[in-house]
Amino acid sequence: MKNIEILFFGKLKETWNTSKLIRETTSHDIESLYFELLKEASETPHKQSIKVAINDEFVDWNTLINDKDVIAFLPPASGG
Repeated sequence: MKNIEILFFGKLKETWNTSKLIRETTSHDIESLYFELLKEASETPHKQSIKVAINDEFVDWNTLINDKDVIAFLPPASGG
């Protein structure tokens, strides 16, 4: 079991109705964590448009999760 912190930014805060979760997980990588989190989401965001970071570094969906990681889900950037 890993203890992690999960941060949501932009519209993803609305999808999960929070900007931060502290939780224990058995997920081994980002993709499995994402599917675990979808059970609590108000809608299903388009995964391919989400960027993910672990401990302030962008990572791929197959990146392994370690205990005490801080994982951030970021929506696509919008310009103006």
